[in-house]
Amino acid sequence: MEKKTLIALGIIILVIGGAWYMKREKDLAKLHDIQTDLANYLYNNYRLYTVDKDKDDKLNSEYNKGEGNLTTEEFLKKSDELKEYSDIQKIEFTKFSIGPMKGLDVNFVINNVYPDDTTLSTISAETGKWLYSFNSMNTRNGYVLERKEKSTDKKMAEENIIYNNKGVE
Repeated sequence: MEKKTLIALGIIILVIGGAWYMKREKDLAKLHDIQTDLANYLYNNYRLYTVDKDKDDKLNSEYNKGEGNLTTEEFLKKSDELKEYSDIQKIEFTKFSIGPMKGLDVNFVINNVYPDDTTLSTISAETGKWLYSFNSMNTRNGYVLERKEKSTDKKMAEENIIYNNKGVE
């Protein structure tokens, strides 16, 4: 009788363990899809820029002191000319967690210089995909994330997406 009980208990543990393992693998596959979709969204809709701090300080000083006799329009035009743009080349996903409002918080780093995060909490009824929102125009490590004037519909190279396969922490 004990032998049959132990065998039954072993089978039950195996079934539960197998179900848990399959659920984990399914969840990791969903996270992989989210990372790919988010990377492609950023790649197609955003870019980074930086500004030489010395040149920017000099321009601001000229404008604020009235030395250069710059009009506001000229100042804004020269400010825009100081921007050095770079396309998104690489995205590394660093962490997934559940936020206070039960959304999925996704942390990532763009081009090894711009750390950011987004919370996924709403799925589009039309596309069935997550709706992303970013606080563009924030300065982080001297870089600014800016929405492109024209979006594209390309796929980011798979080797430029560094996936986080640890799951939700």
